[in-house]
Amino acid sequence: MGDGTATHGGLNLADRIRRLANGRATLDVAQFQFIGLDGIRASYGERWAEKRERVNAHAQHFISRRLAPDDVLLAGTDGFLLVFGAFSGSFAEAAANRIAKELNAYFLGEPDLDDIQFGAQHQAMTLDSFAQVFGPALTAARQPAPPQRPAAVAMGYTPIWEAQRGALAMYFISPLDPATGFPMDWDQTSHRHADMDERKLLASEADMRALFAAGKSAMVGVALHVSSLQDPQSLARMVQAMTTFDPSLARFRVLRVSCVEPGYPRIYIEDIMRALRPYAQRIAIGLNWAEPDITSVLKLQPAAIGFSVPPGALGHHALRAEIYARVASAVEQARASNVLVGVEGDLHAEHAQHFMNEGVKFLCSPRLWPVRPTLTAGQFWPRTRLEEMTPGHAA
Repeated sequence: MGDGTATHGGLNLADRIRRLANGRATLDVAQFQFIGLDGIRASYGERWAEKRERVNAHAQHFISRRLAPDDVLLAGTDGFLLVFGAFSGSFAEAAANRIAKELNAYFLGEPDLDDIQFGAQHQAMTLDSFAQVFGPALTAARQPAPPQRPAAVAMGYTPIWEAQRGALAMYFISPLDPATGFPMDWDQTSHRHADMDERKLLASEADMRALFAAGKSAMVGVALHVSSLQDPQSLARMVQAMTTFDPSLARFRVLRVSCVEPGYPRIYIEDIMRALRPYAQRIAIGLNWAEPDITSVLKLQPAAIGFSVPPGALGHHALRAEIYARVASAVEQARASNVLVGVEGDLHAEHAQHFMNEGVKFLCSPRLWPVRPTLTAGQFWPRTRLEEMTPGHAA
């Protein structure tokens, strides 16, 4: 394993594990390990150590982005150990399998990584059995360090294309990577989401006021991570920021509860939506594409639901077919509830064309509609432009 016991909020890893076990009979643990490790080692030979470090770095970053606030992730030489804080039983098993599936899909879409696959094994363990099996590893474990809060973060706006009207009428505020100018892949150590979410709320309000004062208009969205909204303290911060909103602009705002994992308790989402409703007339819910129970989400009566497609997933034939089928089913269910559906990700023109034909209302792809450095007014962007970008289109 790694190089010493990292701390988190003043607690070392062993203390965090004990705190998770407090009042519970078992801990839910998932192990992510290389599939066919012996063969992989043999094929790479002396180059395996270098390859392993690169794979581990990508995998750790990928898994860390999908953690709940109380989850504990430990990185080892030949894989990762995830101790669930929020999920247990079948929910924990489903979460472990989903993370492994998405991670493998990500690797398949990345050059030099597509020969690597991880398997997930979930088990429930008593604290004593956990200590016996993982105690020595825990002593030497390393945990992903939380990112430092940046002194300043530039914000841009990601366009959302409304397929039916053929318009870029909505923009979601996005922190920008200063090196590339693209939306920042904000590291998901959960307690840090509140920092960025608060900044996005305040910056979007200032930009909205300036845009409307200039006689222009647009719908403006802010995606708030579900972990920021579930925790009472960070939720209070979000609400405090929203008390500064201009009520006259409420109908032009969209708040999205983002990164809702499959099986996430609906009662929590309902409470979150109740807290947000005074500040926006439209509340959307951002779901994982593998969400199995769309019906219970629709019962919460969001204005829209959205699906995030993992990087590289649509480049894999079998996974693309599964994503297409799930989104089509969700569109059909949502239509009966008068709820709109959106899809976001690194979509090519043919992907966007397919989703539009299936009835998806909103599409977001920085590849097709690049991020903008400032908030701009809505504009016409006809469907014919998408058709012209689709391979095989006859001029």
